[in-house]
Order: sequence, then structure tokens, then C-alpha cells
Amino acid sequence: MTRPAREKNTLDFASRLSAIAEDRSHGAAELARQCLDLVADSARLTPVPQTEAGPAIAALYRRLGEQAEQLAASRPSMTPIQTLLLRWQDRLAGLSAPTLVEARHQAAEAAQGLAEESRAALGRVAAQAHSLIGAGQTLLTHSLSSTVLAVFQSLLAAPVRAIVTESRPLYEGRRLAARLSDWGIPTTLITDAQLGLFVPQADMVLIGADSILADGSVINKAGTYVLALAAHDQGVPVYVCAESCKRRPSQLPEPALEEMDPAELSPGEPPLGPHVRVRNIYFDRTPARLISGWIDEHGIRLNSPSESRAS
Repeated sequence: MTRPAREKNTLDFASRLSAIAEDRSHGAAELARQCLDLVADSARLTPVPQTEAGPAIAALYRRLGEQAEQLAASRPSMTPIQTLLLRWQDRLAGLSAPTLVEARHQAAEAAQGLAEESRAALGRVAAQAHSLIGAGQTLLTHSLSSTVLAVFQSLLAAPVRAIVTESRPLYEGRRLAARLSDWGIPTTLITDAQLGLFVPQADMVLIGADSILADGSVINKAGTYVLALAAHDQGVPVYVCAESCKRRPSQLPEPALEEMDPAELSPGEPPLGPHVRVRNIYFDRTPARLISGWIDEHGIRLNSPSESRAS
């Protein structure tokens, strides 16, 4: 029996929502763009009922709004998902379509437009960071940030070096190291526990961000706080590379720090014992006082004593 188009669309949305919630391979901005792609597809696949346009359009916007809320809640630590979906909903509120077909098209185009703006911003962030980095410098990074990767790609003509943490528990740093090696960038891969030993060998620490809070503090992969402390102690500057959509709007609460399956820490191994609780918190918060500057598509904002004291 053939399923109705609406049910097929709902099932497709549910499976893709689950994939985004469980994704451990992509950064916040990339997942935000996947969310925009998903709501665009959802708008396009909405069937056209034999009813008046007004109620059908209202029902479309209501359902898309509900889906946006589900996506925003799926990754609470990742501000660009919430930010870009809020921007998309604002654009929906300003649309005026005479038919459901046109409303579907406009909703999908609005989502696609925001995704393209985000991709363009990524390139501009890399260009801004490039202007800060000198030839021959060694950059240390933690986890796998698509923005930091774009910075390294912009530096292919410059003889830079990289120090990369393997980034447990899923070792995404290994994938970053392999990519940099493919590009011919001399790369040293270290365990997360060796950060304090290798920070003095770096000219700067370059990290991405999942969220930047109003006070300038940064939510990023767990271990970033320890890295920033070590860099601060050694006098090595720490720069955050992130699109402006990662700045958390004031109307949103502070993001929760996502905790993932403890089994990721020891896959395939038996439990350690009834009195051992394994924790797998994916993100931590690095205070603004440990950040030297924030780089986005609009420029480089250096820290100031007042900002440091406020954090």
C-alpha cells in the first residue's frame, strides 16, 4: 500500500532530525546549514490540499515553525542552529504569498538563502584570520572546526605548521590531521593530555566555537577551557574563529552542555563496575578573560581589560 505523501514527508523529517541530533562528525555551523536544508525540503514536499489558500498557508507556517523548534532543541549547545532558524522564521513572518505553492517556494528559498549566506560568511572569517597569521607560524587547534579548517585552507600558500589534538572520545582531530597532511601542511598529532606540553611550541591557539555568549565566553568542545588555561599561563594567544551567527542572542537562555553516551569512551568494553559513573560531557565554557580575540566575517575584535573583567 502506498503511503500518503504527508506521512512520507514526516517520516523523512524525523529520520533526518535524528541524524542531526546524533551527528558527531560536523560542527555547529555545518549542522545549522543542514537544518536549513531540511526545513527547505520540508516546505517543498508539503502536499497541496484542495482547500482555500489562507488556512493552508497558515498550517504550513505553523508546521514549519514546529519543525524549527524541534531542530533547535536537538542540539542545545549549538547556537547557530537556533540563530539561523530564528532568522528564517523572522523572514517567514515577512513573506506574503497568494497561494500555497508560492508559500512553499518562498519558505524554501528563504532557508536556502540563509544557508548560502552562512557559507559565504565562512570564507570571510577565514580571510580575516589569514590576515592575522604570519608565514612560518605554528597553529595549535582542538577538535574539528569547519571554520578553522577553512583558515588552514586559506593558508596553503604560506608555510604554516599545525599541532592537532586527537580530540577524544571520537578522535575527530585525527581526521583533521589527515586532511592537513593531504594539503601538505606539516602536522603534529597529540593526545588531549599533552596539551600543556605542546602549547609553548605554538605561536597561537586557533579554535572554533559552538556558541559565543554575550560576555564573550565560548562554548566549544570539552578540553577547550584547559587548553585556554595552558595558553594563558604560557603567554600564547587564543583566537576564536566563528561566524557571527554563533553569537548567542540575548533572548535565548545559556545553552546546556550536551552529554553523550558514556559508551563512546570505551566502545566494546564491559562496564568498569557498579560504583563507576562514566561521564561524557561534550562541551565546556571558556571565559572571555582567556580569549585574545574573536574573529568573524566582520573583522577581528581584540579583548580588552574591561571585557576580561566582565567575564
